[in-house]
This record gives sequence, C-alpha cells and structure tokens, in this order.
Amino acid sequence: MVMRRSFRVVTIAATVAVLVIGCGNEVGRRITGEPVSLPPMRATATATPPAELSLPPELALPTATPTPLAPPRSTVEPSPPPGAVSPTAASARLPSPTPEVPLKASPTLEPTPSPEGPLSGEVGGSVTVTPIGRLGSDLLGQEVTVEGVVVDTGSFSSGFRFTLDDGTGQVVLLMWHAVYDDCREAAGLNQGARVRVTGEVSRYEGVLQVEPAGGGAVGVLEPAAAWADPRSIGSLSGVDEGQRVMIEGEVVRTEGREDWAKVFLSDGTGEIVVFIWRNILDRIPGNTGLGAPDSRVRVVGTVTVYRSNLEVVPALPYDVVVLGVP
Repeated sequence: MVMRRSFRVVTIAATVAVLVIGCGNEVGRRITGEPVSLPPMRATATATPPAELSLPPELALPTATPTPLAPPRSTVEPSPPPGAVSPTAASARLPSPTPEVPLKASPTLEPTPSPEGPLSGEVGGSVTVTPIGRLGSDLLGQEVTVEGVVVDTGSFSSGFRFTLDDGTGQVVLLMWHAVYDDCREAAGLNQGARVRVTGEVSRYEGVLQVEPAGGGAVGVLEPAAAWADPRSIGSLSGVDEGQRVMIEGEVVRTEGREDWAKVFLSDGTGEIVVFIWRNILDRIPGNTGLGAPDSRVRVVGTVTVYRSNLEVVPALPYDVVVLGVP
C-alpha cells in the first residue's frame, strides 16, 4: 500500500515536471525563481535613445547650435574698404566705367596755366600773374604765378637760387637740382633775364620763396648770358671783395676734392684761383677742359678772400665757359 502511494507520488511529480517543461521555460523558471533568457523584443516608443557616438574630430558632426549667417550681399550694402574685399566679392561687382579711387584734379582745371603754355613765352591762355609785393603769409602753401627780372643768383648744396624783382617786391625762385636740370631754358637763366614762374609759396629763414614743381614751370621770357665788367686778373685786390667780375685766362693747374675744385687761371697780368663747388662743376658744359693745362676759360663770379688769397667764385654752371682746349 505504501509502495503504491509512493509510485503515485512519483508519477504525479513526473507528470508535473513534464507539464512544467512543456509549458515553457518561462513558467518553470518563474516558479523556480531562476533568471529567464527572453527572446529579442521590438523597441517600443518609450525605449531609451541610443547613446551618442564619439567620432574623431575630423568626422565630428556640426553641433545643433545655430550659427549666424553672413548677411546677404546686396547693391545697397556699402562697399568694404580697399584691401578688405575678397577676390570673389570683387569679381561679383558690376564693372564701373570710372575708378573707385577719387581722381586728382587735372592740371587743366587749375586756375593757373600748364607749364608748357604761356610760361614758355607762348601766346594764348589766361595767366593770372600775382605781384611779388602781394605775396605774404596768407599765400603760404598756395600756387601762384609771378614774373620778374633776375637781380641776383646763388647756389647751395641741393640747388640754385634766383632773386626776382618786379618793381613791387622781391622773391627767391628756388630750383632744386632736379628742377634745374629739367629746365630747357637754364642756359638763359641768369642775372638780367626776365622770368615767369608758377610754383608754391614757402618761407625759409624769413625769406619768401616760390618753388616750381618742375623745369617746365619756369619760363625765360627774355634770356640773359653770364656777364659782368671785364677785369684783368692783376687788377683785382681785396677792395674788390663782394664784387661781380668777369675774367679770362688759361688753365695753369687744378686741385680738387670730392665736393669742390680749384682752377688756377693766368692771363699774363696775374694768377687767381677759381673756386667751383661740385654741384656747379658737374653741370658746366665741356667741364673736362678745365683739367687740361692751357685751356682758355672765361669766368663770371664774385671776388672773395680766403686765407688772404683772392678767389673768384661762380654761382651757376653757365658762369663758366670753356673757350678752347689745346
């Protein structure tokens, strides 16, 4: 009896086991409390979004933060300053018939004539000549046209000076070397010449000056050659210091340095030094003849006394004329 009951218990237990196994692992494991391996399930709308991927910097996607867009170019947008326009923007502009940079006024728009006009003695054109006596501080920096007679000449390391007189006053015509070299009528620009010049009014050490921008702005209306009272070399003395004289003689010898030269002349009555600054020497026509003994030379210059010796100092290149070379 006992064995029959035991057999039934075993049979019932086996049947329960088969039923548990047959109904699925989920029920069995739920009964036993063991973990269950569930089959893959479809994600629902409440599923947690996947974590963001970490990409290399070169492949990183742009952030969602909006960046300001460059304002669209339009015809009403002011043009950027020169140098800041990119080639693309520059090429996008419509071609303009005139340059963007303001043009300087043409010389023909100035109230004064061009240097190639009436300043060279040509007839025609309207010229406003300012009396030299009218020049003053109120005209400093302005361009004027003046006319006068050369009453004095001089030189300095960077150019030449000509004092003009028109009867109402005097003013210095200042010509830098480049301007003097550019003047086609420089040979006739000497004491006694009548000159018309257009230039800017300036002041140096209290003296008013007119500075032309180029040689063409200086017109010699009545040319003059270098001239002074002829003197024999032997007749000159210290009492003639400061006088303008003209001498003529033959070259005895020469001396010189980088910025000056001394030419010793003799005319049979005496010998004297002609002192010539380099800026004048370089512009004397045929100046190589000054270095040849027995060359005949005529000089117009001012008598000076240097260390008890008489000298004649020319002020302009055309004050020295090489008459002949042996």
